Amino acid sequence: MTVPKLHAIQHRPKILIAGSGVAGLEALMALRALLGGTVEIELVAPEVEFTYRQISVAEPFGLGDVRRFDLATIAADHQAHFRRDALAGVELRGDLVLTTGGLRLPFDYLVVAIGARRLQAIEGAVHFTGPDDRTAIENVLAGARAGTVRRLAFAAPEGLAWVLPLYELALLTSAWATRSELELELTIVTPETWPLEAFGSGAAEMVADLLEEAGIAFHGEYAAERLDGRRLTGPDAFAIEADAVVALPGLAGPAVEGLPRDDHGFIPTDRHGRVKGAARVFAAGDGTVFPIKQGGLAAQQADAVAAAIAAELGAVASAEPFRPVLRGLLLTAGEPRYLRTQLGGGVSEIAFRPLWWPPGKVAGRYLAPYIAQSGDPALLREPFVDREAPEQAESAQQASSEERDAVELLLELAEANARRGSYDFAVKCLNAAEDVGGPLPAAGARKRRQWEQRRRGRG
Repeated sequence: MTVPKLHAIQHRPKILIAGSGVAGLEALMALRALLGGTVEIELVAPEVEFTYRQISVAEPFGLGDVRRFDLATIAADHQAHFRRDALAGVELRGDLVLTTGGLRLPFDYLVVAIGARRLQAIEGAVHFTGPDDRTAIENVLAGARAGTVRRLAFAAPEGLAWVLPLYELALLTSAWATRSELELELTIVTPETWPLEAFGSGAAEMVADLLEEAGIAFHGEYAAERLDGRRLTGPDAFAIEADAVVALPGLAGPAVEGLPRDDHGFIPTDRHGRVKGAARVFAAGDGTVFPIKQGGLAAQQADAVAAAIAAELGAVASAEPFRPVLRGLLLTAGEPRYLRTQLGGGVSEIAFRPLWWPPGKVAGRYLAPYIAQSGDPALLREPFVDREAPEQAESAQQASSEERDAVELLLELAEANARRGSYDFAVKCLNAAEDVGGPLPAAGARKRRQWEQRRRGRG
């Protein structure tokens, strides 16, 4: 296939990005970094904010706050136009995007990053999808306080490959029950053979130890289907006793009209993110056929897409394909664990110290520094880099000095700036402290909300 080079196109090429999640924003930032001002970029999304939802598992327990970023500001920071609308379909012959608002938007290149559809996969369960489900989880905890919930299961449906949030919810619930002096029977039910097996055997052993210490039972190789009365059941006569179930949702593809899809609605792509059978159309993120749906992987897919488009336009000599590295930050009641592995046979790397920097939940080459640098402290003014894993096992005490010192400094800076009335910088310091050390305690989260209100009041 002959592709147009940058010098051969008579107008400034227009790249349209549909979707404003991790993949969409990473694609925006990567494209601008690679192509500079030689292209026009338009971001189309139904939301007005990007929600940094990966920390939302901690909110029901009074730890941390979900952060939100204005999409129009993000677009403006990257010389892009933001349009509030949504992708309805694609006309490949006319190189047009059809929107739910009735528009027909032309493009030279299209990046589809609209994510997957979330499904209520386990009948009778409380499904956790992010910030919108905080109240539902709090209601489960209220039931535990009232004594109506004594046996609580955490379940993942069949076919879900990214289950780290389930372990976080279980571990945080165990710590909450201990603080509240409640006796709960906690169980994780998952199709995995071992806990967090996507990260390899080393991580599985570490997580198994954490579950044992927290008194959480693990049932692997089970796919729960429904809460029937007070029994969580599935195929092959599987059943455990449970008063309530917290579940992760199932996923289905976006099934975009006009684009190819598999039997579940996911978009097939090659290793560069090209949609098969659709010239100059690319896709990245949860809406693609890649089985593990995770923010860091979505960012890597978006980087591969941006590089492929830049290569087609002659801005770079060649494009690196998507070579997935799985990075995960596991929140626990104590020190968070940083996990990393090369998918397809990599070794488990586990550390208390950040294995990448900036050390946020979403390890995106461009998005992570942008989120961190919105906090502005000099400690975080760095590009995204991987760090070496420790050569031998380390304890939380051994690993704590650098990160603890950084967190303490940021907290001190936050307090000092708040006393001077510089609430904007105080909030940014708290955000940076959370990225380094995990969710803020209840008092820190409360201060952040107060300072944000005062900052807005002055604005």
